[in-house]
Amino acid sequence: MTDEAILAVDGGGTRTRAVVVAPDGRVLARCHAGGSNPYDKADWARTLTDLLRDISPVPLRAATIGLAGYSALRPSSRLQEEVVRDVLGPDVTIMMCSDVEIACIGAFADGPGILALAGTGSVIWAEDRRHPPLRIGGWGFMLGDQGSGYWIGCAALGKVVHFLDTRHPDGAAFAGLILRALDLPVDPELAGEALLEWQRIQDHPRSAIAALAREVSRLADEGCADAVEILERAAGFLASQVQTARARLGQALPWSHSGSVFLSHTVIEAVTRLLGEAPRAPQFSAIGGGAMRAARLAGWKVDGAWLAQLRTGLSCD
Repeated sequence: MTDEAILAVDGGGTRTRAVVVAPDGRVLARCHAGGSNPYDKADWARTLTDLLRDISPVPLRAATIGLAGYSALRPSSRLQEEVVRDVLGPDVTIMMCSDVEIACIGAFADGPGILALAGTGSVIWAEDRRHPPLRIGGWGFMLGDQGSGYWIGCAALGKVVHFLDTRHPDGAAFAGLILRALDLPVDPELAGEALLEWQRIQDHPRSAIAALAREVSRLADEGCADAVEILERAAGFLASQVQTARARLGQALPWSHSGSVFLSHTVIEAVTRLLGEAPRAPQFSAIGGGAMRAARLAGWKVDGAWLAQLRTGLSCD
């Protein structure tokens, strides 16, 4: 049995994951919990504290904690740091970073590249190994998040309310499909009030709207022209942001992807067409990227054998 280990945490808005890894790359322990984004979850600190407490069967040497909403330059992130340090204690070397950063590390196995992440929100993260990491987008739903699940859901609902206002017959079919997906009446005389009530009762409106992206993707797969149009516009935003990252770095770095929006064939194909090249398949998930960074923080040798052992352990997750 090993006498030390490292910890990696991937804390997003929907789910928080943690793994404990031995010096040879074996996964010793794993744990899941709810979301820990302080912008979305009022109980994020309790979620993170409960997850970290007593997770490791052996003493921890180092930890990489990738959290949604984290930035070393942002005063609000100090509380995130305090929560983590209070639980792990002074003997653990801790690196705090954004969950997007460890997702990029995982996607390219700690090599250079550009990660386009589009789930509920969206952000582009670029790492060329020569300059500080570059973020494009990631401004949140009030200022941006173009191409995200939330943006796609808003675009779909925008078509619905446009139809309810204008009653133009060209919009009726798509509006009906979205209203049915929400289990709301399709009769325009009833749908408006029902939609307003649906909006009022949501515990987490941003997530509820973002969830519509799955329905839009399904409709696009079935040939719905309105759904395809929305997803291709989303892809246009994401491709443009990747191109912006390349321009700012002065390098045509390879790109990869993460997040539920990229489960859409329409989005993947459109971004590929606009960038003129297919994406690199992500080599590891964000939690794998966190483990790589924590291992380096501990001074361990991260070679092919170590990565293969880690991949095997994470595949069971």
